[in-house]
Amino acid sequence: MHSLISWFTRNGVAANLLMFGILAGGIWGGGKIILQEYPDREFREINVSVIYRGSTPGEVEQAIVTRLEEALFDIE
Repeated sequence: MHSLISWFTRNGVAANLLMFGILAGGIWGGGKIILQEYPDREFREINVSVIYRGSTPGEVEQAIVTRLEEALFDIE
């Protein structure tokens, strides 16, 4: 590795050619990247977290879970 670095320090033309090759590869590769604001993904499930302190499981089911299920029932 040391001999490769010393060879490039003695040969400025080779170092510049390597630099231009790396830059050209980066520009060429950067043009091939496809950017999407919203990727095409289908989510099959959701997670809902609700904090209701000091309540029993029955109260949580009646006050929160049942209402959430009714509100989300028609969503495909």
